[in-house]
Amino acid sequence: MKKHFTLSALAALALSSLSAQAQFTVDGTLSTAEVGTGLGKYQLLGTYSGTHSVNDRGLKAIYMGTTATTLNIMVVASPEQTSYSSVVLYLDTPNKTGVAAGTRLPGGDDTSSQLRHRPTLDMPADFGFRVTVSPLTSTDLNSYHSKEDLTVALNTAGRAPDKYLGPTDKQGTSLNITDATTNFVGAKTAFKTGSAGSVTANTTTGWEMEFPLSSLGGAATGSLFRVMAAYVADNGDFYSDVLPQIAGQTTDLGTDPNFSTIARSQSFTYQVGSGPLASRAATAEALAATTYPNPLTSASQLSYTIASGTQPVSVEVYNALGQRVLNLLNADQAAGPHTAALAPLQKLAAGNYLVKLQVGDQLTSRRVVVE
Repeated sequence: MKKHFTLSALAALALSSLSAQAQFTVDGTLSTAEVGTGLGKYQLLGTYSGTHSVNDRGLKAIYMGTTATTLNIMVVASPEQTSYSSVVLYLDTPNKTGVAAGTRLPGGDDTSSQLRHRPTLDMPADFGFRVTVSPLTSTDLNSYHSKEDLTVALNTAGRAPDKYLGPTDKQGTSLNITDATTNFVGAKTAFKTGSAGSVTANTTTGWEMEFPLSSLGGAATGSLFRVMAAYVADNGDFYSDVLPQIAGQTTDLGTDPNFSTIARSQSFTYQVGSGPLASRAATAEALAATTYPNPLTSASQLSYTIASGTQPVSVEVYNALGQRVLNLLNADQAAGPHTAALAPLQKLAAGNYLVKLQVGDQLTSRRVVVE
C-alpha cells in the first residue's frame, strides 16, 4: 500500500531536519563550521581593536546567531588576571520590557556578582548576564555564571533579581540550566580559557551562551535583538574594553559609566532572519540623521539622507519604558535628503523619547525631549 504523508507530518519532518542541521555546540569555542549565514550560524557583530587598559587582557569579538528555537551568543575574550574578573553582557529582546535606554540600571541583588554595578546604557536592557573567572594562577579553575532579570519587579532595596546559575570549569564544559526558578530552563553557557591568557593571540575561545527563544519572550523573523558586552573588574568597575568599542578609549571607564553621554552608540543590533544591522554608531553618520529643534516645537523635524536606491523607511517613537507610542512613517523612499515632521510628538506627555529611524538594513535613533 502506498503511504501518504500529511502536510503536518511533512512540516514536522522538515523542521526536524532543519533543527538537526542548524545547531551550535556550546563549548566556549568558535569553530569555523559555526560561522556563516542563515540558521545555525554565527555572524560577527563587532571586534575590539583598541588598546586594552589591562595589558593583553579583555575582549576580542562578539558573534550572534539563531536557530529555529534558540538565540546564541559567542564573546571571544581573555579576561583572566591574577585576580577575579568578569565579562558582562546586556541584552534587549523584542517582546520584553525592562529598563529604558538612558536610565541608570538598578543593579543586581547579589552582592557577590559584578552585575551589582549600575551603568546607564543607551540601549534598552531586559537581561544582564555575567561570567566571573578565577585567576590564571589560582587552584580554583572555575567560571561562575548568573542572570539579572530587568523585566520584573525590584526588591524592597530597589534591586533587580540576579539569579546564580552555577559554576562550570574553564575548559568549555557546558553548564545546562535545569533549575525552574531561573526561568531559563534549557539555556546553556560555557567558558574556555585561551592559551596563556593572551587576548592578542586569542581568536576562538571565550564565553558562549545559548538561550531558548521562549525564555526571552519569543522572536519572529524580522525581530531585533540589541546587545553590548563589557570587561569588568571584580568590584564591577569597567575597564576600557566594551563592545561596541569606544574610539580612542585607552583607560578604564570606571564606576557605573553613563554610556548615553559618550559619543556614538553602545549597542549592536541583530535582526532575526537577516543578521547584524549596521550599528547606530556607523549609521548615524551614514544616514546623517538629526533632530532639530530639540526640545521639540511644532517645526521640529527628523532629517536624514538615503545614500542610494529606493529603500523601505520607517520612523517610530518609543517612550522611556521602551514602548512604541507612535509610528510616523512607513514607506519606500528614493535616494537623497528627506525629512519627517516631529510635531505629532507634542501630543505625548512631557518627557524623553527615542525616535528610531530604519532605512533598509540600517538603524539609528535620536533622543528628543517633549516639554
